[in-house]
Parts: sequence; structure tokens; C-alpha cells
Amino acid sequence: MQQPPDGHPRTERTRRRVAFLAVATGLGLGVAAALGAAPASKPDSVPHVVSIKDSPGWHYIVDPESTADVVGRRTNAPLVSKPFKGGTRSMNELGLAVCRMLHHSDRDSLMSLCITDEEFRDILWREFPQSRPITGLTWEDAWISLDQRLKSGVSGAIGDRKGENWTFVRIQSDSLFKYKNFTLHMRVTLVAIGDSGREVKMTWLRTIAERKGRFKIYATDD
Repeated sequence: MQQPPDGHPRTERTRRRVAFLAVATGLGLGVAAALGAAPASKPDSVPHVVSIKDSPGWHYIVDPESTADVVGRRTNAPLVSKPFKGGTRSMNELGLAVCRMLHHSDRDSLMSLCITDEEFRDILWREFPQSRPITGLTWEDAWISLDQRLKSGVSGAIGDRKGENWTFVRIQSDSLFKYKNFTLHMRVTLVAIGDSGREVKMTWLRTIAERKGRFKIYATDD
């Protein structure tokens, strides 16, 4: 007897046999799993949540100064006796000096009004929350970024304002943040009158650090 083409009775019987075997195999696997597994969870049970704590080698890290991130400073930072070198005796004197140096395009003198690496390391850094041992950061890590921004900010200000005869009007900050060894005057605005006769508000001089009656530039916009 000639073999029937695909779709005829013999092919249909073959498909049914394959389907039956697939179903039987699936049921067999399901039964075997059911026999060897724990009782099924209730529908309303809470599924297991994967946590980083389940990772190999994980251990709890103790941070005794975790509140430093909340208050914005390390409360156990030591008192230091080191003074600021240079700087000015007031905010207004700093504003006057900046106006004069912009007029003369005196970059080096402007940089001398900024905090130094030693002042940052010995006075400021140790009070910032980022200096906690648990962060793994060093003062050099922070200084590289800060120093670059100071240099860029000073160079940018001279490039934008050089040559004009700036008359100082006032300098002000929006807020203060007091640390144990210094105070930061933040969001500083320097107001001066240029050759055009109009007041100009300069905001590149972003933060000023004050310590024992001396004022220096801490941060600028680059």
C-alpha cells in the first residue's frame, strides 16, 4: 500500500504519537518534581527577595560616623592651630582685592587669595564627611578636583573681566556653614561697576573660607 502523503492518516497518527509522548514526558517531569520537592507554597506567601547580603564574602561594614552625612561635618574632627597664610582681613577687603586684580589681569595674585593644598589638607578636609575612613577617599583625591576648578575659575574670570576698571560695590553670600575650625560663606556674589557705568554681579567667586579673621577663596565656578 502506498504511503499516505503528509496530512493523511499515517502522518496524523505520527503527530498524535509525538504529541502524546511530549505530554507524557511533561507530566512525568512534573510528577517527579512534585514527589521530590517540598510542599508547594501557599498562593499568598511572600517570595524570597534576593539581597546583596546573600553574596559570597559580604560582611557588614560599621561606620561610626554615619551621621556626618546628615549634619554635613565630622563632629569629632580635632581643633587645629594652623592659620591661613595671606588672604584678607574681611569680605569687603577680599572683594576690593579681586576687583583690582581683575583690572590688572593679575592671575598669580588672584591665585594667592585661594586656599593652598596644605590649608586644605590640615584645616578643611578633615572636617568634611567625605574624609571619613569608610569612604576610602584621600585629601589628594579631593584636592585634584578642587585645585583644577580654582585655576579654571580664576583664568575664566580674568578672561571675561580683564582690562576694565572695576569699582567695588559690595560682596555678599546667601548662607554660612560653620565648622569647628573654619566657616564657609557660600553662594557668593561680588557686585562691581565696570567701565560701562552699570553694576555687574559676578558669581564665579562661589565660596569663601574664613578662619580666625582671615578670608580666602575656597571654590569658584569653572
